[in-house]
Amino acid sequence: MNGVIIFGTCTGTTEHVAGLLAEALLPEIEMQCLDVYKIKPASLNDWDFVIAGIPTWDVGELEYGWSDIYDGLDDVDLETTVAMFGLGDQGSYPDTYQDAMGILYEKLIERGATGGIGFTSTDGHDFDESKAVIDGRFCGLALDEVMQQDLTEERVVAWAAELKRAIQSEGMDESSVENASERSPA
Repeated sequence: MNGVIIFGTCTGTTEHVAGLLAEALLPEIEMQCLDVYKIKPASLNDWDFVIAGIPTWDVGELEYGWSDIYDGLDDVDLETTVAMFGLGDQGSYPDTYQDAMGILYEKLIERGATGGIGFTSTDGHDFDESKAVIDGRFCGLALDEVMQQDLTEERVVAWAAELKRAIQSEGMDESSVENASERSPA
């Protein structure tokens, strides 16, 4: 299995969280962090496992780099497994909290990606609506670096442990995980 953490960021916060996640996955799983601007939609198939990090931008919108990927996915059949993490602000945007994570996740699944890994509880979040809630759970790790910054590291570490268990239960142990930097697309 080879994997990558692909992040989109406008302020650097999602990149920071991607780094925390990469560190928390060690030593069992080594993943490169890659800016979404360095890939094309079809590049998502270059990896067996993609962790996509996306902030909700403006009022419920996709971050710019992921928006470009989203727009190009209609012509791509995905054959990868995805897990998601999202950043949002539940205090200022309670009606669109984590929407970008949900919008992107639904599109990736629609295009053939396998999902269902890393869903998290909505407990501890105070919001009204979210497109990231599927069957009562977030479709990935939901983080709020504005209202709950003090919980980020703890949540990332717990989620990384969950991902490790999920990957290992799929028979993808540490010896079969390749360093994604060896397969980074041009």
